Amino acid sequence: MTASTTALRVSAVVDFAHSLIVASLNRLMHARDSRFVLDAIAELTANLRRCAQLGVDMPLGLCIADDCLFHGDSPLAGPSLQARSLLRFCRERDIGVLSFHPELGVEECNRLLDLLLLPRNREAFARSNRDAALSALGIKHVRVTLRSPAAPDDRRSSIAPDTDRAKAAAALHAYQNLAEILQQNHVRAHRDQELAVDQAAGAVERTVADLDEPSMLLALATQDDVDRFTVGHSVRVALLALQVARAVGASREQLVQVGSAALLHDIGKSRVPQEVLFKQGRLDADEWAWMAQHPRLGAQILLEQHETVDRRAIGAAFCHHMRPDGGGYPKAQVPVSPSGTSLLVRVCDVFEALTSVRPYKKALTPVEAYAVMFRNECDFDPHWLRVFVRTLGMFPIGSRVSLADGADAIVVAQTNCPASPVVQLLSGAAGGSLASDQPQRLRVGEHLHGNAVRIASVTMHDRLVPMPEFDPAEPQILTQTAHGACLSSGLAQGVMASPQPIRS
Repeated sequence: MTASTTALRVSAVVDFAHSLIVASLNRLMHARDSRFVLDAIAELTANLRRCAQLGVDMPLGLCIADDCLFHGDSPLAGPSLQARSLLRFCRERDIGVLSFHPELGVEECNRLLDLLLLPRNREAFARSNRDAALSALGIKHVRVTLRSPAAPDDRRSSIAPDTDRAKAAAALHAYQNLAEILQQNHVRAHRDQELAVDQAAGAVERTVADLDEPSMLLALATQDDVDRFTVGHSVRVALLALQVARAVGASREQLVQVGSAALLHDIGKSRVPQEVLFKQGRLDADEWAWMAQHPRLGAQILLEQHETVDRRAIGAAFCHHMRPDGGGYPKAQVPVSPSGTSLLVRVCDVFEALTSVRPYKKALTPVEAYAVMFRNECDFDPHWLRVFVRTLGMFPIGSRVSLADGADAIVVAQTNCPASPVVQLLSGAAGGSLASDQPQRLRVGEHLHGNAVRIASVTMHDRLVPMPEFDPAEPQILTQTAHGACLSSGLAQGVMASPQPIRS
């Protein structure tokens, strides 16, 4: 089996797991015959058949641990980020493995979701009921294996002994907590119910308290491809804002305030018609009019809550598409001066939108995103824009990169120079094995075997983006002046700027 074939199979399994999460979230949100539910399940079954066509062993088994989905021995970290609800439902039903046969159809899959997600069916998978329940609903192409005390698929014990694994597990749990409470609040707002604002603040506070700093969460967040009310986007914006606020010395209380405001900044999208919110193509004028209302709708939702909502959260919801001079949208009836929190959230919001895959665009590398942002520098507060770049660097933590010698690496830490992060080697030169005497971590710009370590390209979801050479002796790169940041190096070439506002 070639490496490319293996990679395709792994990618197909991840896509299938992602589509399972999306289908379950849609099923929790909508009626079972909703177009959103049926379309999501159709994509799920199509991804299952694609796995079979690529030679993935069938039936395709997903192991259900308390906090993560597994395929075989491989954790599916990305799909697990927004899987908290599904994992909990499976745990309540004592499910250890779900095995899917490629002949699974849309209606049969919908009946399976009835058993998995509806409270009245909690006892359907008891050992005495399981076979009868599956047979009664005509579920023939999914096999359900229950847990046992010694089940090999129960991987809870594999997390604790190792320090790195424990940190990774803590990051996963923190991300899941943020995503789940945000999912619940979007559903409540969509249904005109009272929000659990205090729970959102509590989730942020636990994240701040449990983790020394959110860089591991940011690295994990790059794997989140589930798009449900743009929950992944809002979680990433919150993590970016926390990273920057921590870098400027914010107190614990201030971090909770900033993180909560960033987490809820797009709550207004819960009132935007989903046909507009998730449209695959370009929006027409009427659709853009709807989309442009989400900041106003978000502020209105937060103002209508019975419990007191921090004014920073209300301001961030209303102002995150406003320029420092009050331009942008929505148009305020009286002059508005965005707060520091709103100005920071705006920088984080646009950066995340530019660097993420959307149905209508490719993801930009951080360097390309900086080029776009500095080219439109008047759209941002100059202080927060430069602090943001200094904090995240040109290659944020979690970025997958290729070095000049062909080695693969991942960025694990920043330094005082935005162009010279610390990388963890994933392979040796030319993609070969790591030598036993080779350092595991290197700082870009330092010399190894007489040659300077240099990042040659950044690995994106769909492409390799070559990087120009930078002078490591220039510590103010990307922070000195607007024009010296990106435009002088020609990084903006080929970066398409949409004539429409950025859909974040």
